[in-house]
This record gives sequence, structure tokens and C-alpha cells, in this order.
Amino acid sequence: MVTPFVLQDFDVGWVATDAVGQVALFTTGGPGPVPDSALPSVENSEEFVLSLPEMSDVDRVTAMAGANAFVEFAKRGFFAYDWSDVHRDARQGLRGYELQYRPLNPLTLSELPTPLRALAEATRLSDVTFGASIIVIGDQIS
Repeated sequence: MVTPFVLQDFDVGWVATDAVGQVALFTTGGPGPVPDSALPSVENSEEFVLSLPEMSDVDRVTAMAGANAFVEFAKRGFFAYDWSDVHRDARQGLRGYELQYRPLNPLTLSELPTPLRALAEATRLSDVTFGASIIVIGDQIS
């Protein structure tokens, strides 16, 4: 897994599914890693998610002030994660994606429209159940 150099300076989003079929949208903040399998979702996953109807109340998880986009992702049933190390100095870095907002009624992969389902299905984090505070993205992701 390598985040292409061209993405390093851009805050992009990508989607994935967890061990139980829930879905999440991850935003990189620029330097956050993107699994190779998620690269196809970078181009338009945020727009796809925001085109879905609101269907859930949300729970704010982090103490950091977040962008309204995280709330909007969670209202559509997606766990919203951010590479929040961009807001910390290196000694305080978490080196992982931090949960920002949690949907109270999470969507599952089977409930997504076909194009978005295919993008989320391409990156399955089989050792993760969304809702944990921090997710470290490493080479083990397929």
C-alpha cells in the first residue's frame, strides 16, 4: 500500500467496509495513507455518500472541532474518520484514522447503491469493526 505522491497534498476521501459489513468514509487531511484497493474511490466517494438521503442521527466521538462534512457523512449512515494528525505536532500524532462521528443507524454494504457498494467492497478491513476510536492503515489491507 502506497499513497501516490500526487495525493499527498490533497484532502481526499475513500470508502471501506469492516468485518461486519458496516461502511465508513475516511478523509486523509493530505498525508493520511490510502490503501491501493481504495484508490478508485478517491475520485468521487464523498459526492456519492452526500447524494444519499439522510437516515441517521449521529454521535460526536472526538473532542476535536470537526468539519460539517463529518456530520453529513454520519447522517447518511457512514462512520466518519479523519487523519487528524495534521492538527497535532509529531510527538502527539496518533498515526491512524480517528473516528469523528458515528451514525446511530449505520448502513451496511448491502444497503448501498451499486456504484458505491463496489467502491466500498473493494477495501474490506476484515480485522476491524467500525466504531473504535483509531484505525491504523497498514500493508495488511487488501
